[in-house]
Amino acid sequence: MFLSKKITYTALTLSLLTVPALGACSNSTASSNQNDTKQTASQEKESKQDTLKNNVKKMQTTLNKLQNGLEENDQKQIKKYGKELYNQWLSYENNIREKYPLLYTDTEKYILPLSTEIEKDSLDQKKVQELSVQLDRSFENLKNAKETATKTSEALKKAVNNYKSYVNDQTEQLVKTTTTFTDAVKAGDLEKAKASYAEARVYYERIEPIAESFGDLDPKIDAREGDVDTSEWGGFHRIEKAIWKDSSLEGMDQYATQLNKDVQDLQQRVKEVKLEPTQVVAGSMELLNEAAISKVTGEEERYSHIDLVDLASNVEGSLAVYHAVLPILNEKSPDLSEQLDKEFNQLTATLGKYQKDGTYLPYTELTKEQIRELSQQLNTLSESMAQTAEIFQ
Repeated sequence: MFLSKKITYTALTLSLLTVPALGACSNSTASSNQNDTKQTASQEKESKQDTLKNNVKKMQTTLNKLQNGLEENDQKQIKKYGKELYNQWLSYENNIREKYPLLYTDTEKYILPLSTEIEKDSLDQKKVQELSVQLDRSFENLKNAKETATKTSEALKKAVNNYKSYVNDQTEQLVKTTTTFTDAVKAGDLEKAKASYAEARVYYERIEPIAESFGDLDPKIDAREGDVDTSEWGGFHRIEKAIWKDSSLEGMDQYATQLNKDVQDLQQRVKEVKLEPTQVVAGSMELLNEAAISKVTGEEERYSHIDLVDLASNVEGSLAVYHAVLPILNEKSPDLSEQLDKEFNQLTATLGKYQKDGTYLPYTELTKEQIRELSQQLNTLSESMAQTAEIFQ
């Protein structure tokens, strides 16, 4: 591009020197080209915005059909349109996440549990109704959303840079601990593989929203059984099943090798990614939302049952975001800062109750009441973290 501009400039200069009469024409042409470029960019932006709004409208239409099924007490219709709605969301979510990260997390907070409830043999229609109302509100916010300029003050830049340093460090540790884990897998050392699995999971779970933002990497690294086709399933959880369910590492070399490659690929992409302030806060909310909605069910680590490790790591990753924006938050909203301090401390203390000699208890040992308490505290903290978005206004 630089070379092209230089040649154009030289040619234009020569024409001005040799044919003055054509100079004005050349200037006019250049100006016209600039205007055309700006107009094209504006049209492309409007086109993307229209596409996003149309996609949201499609989801609203499907949601309305689901709600009609609720009114008619038709579980077959509820399940049909619930699945269709979730598939639509999966198709559109990356574009929404990129454009409106905070609204994305608000929407996913309701669509994930709705999808989970739809999959149950005997669904709770009252719960589906409540979630559908909240989801309808989220869709309406998305449909009416307008892009706004994000503040780029020095304080915000520093906050983003601090968090980026944290992510880089965590990714570096992820590569190291994953290598230790996969080396044990390749060596056929079952006990060492068990011992090193949890440590690698810690570093991934702390930065999971960043990994998810790359689209193709998270399913390769972190897909659970049933999330992808059996032929495509690999990553941590494929090996987890071999360790805890099959008690054998036979045939796991290929998955260990690919996991290493994918984690190293993630590290390289993290180094190159440019983070925006809204992405940082949205990532924190996403960690807490996912922990409260899906991790708390015990489905994430269904063979090793180290779900408390994942939950604690999600909270730690969110806490890193909070610490990054804390100087700005203290200045703009000290009351919210104090509230978040209390909520993070409370949740950390609750998780601490389930540690013995520095190791978290298997998730299967928790009672329903204890799991409910964790879920409620995670939800409360997520709502509070959402309020930090005010620092970008």
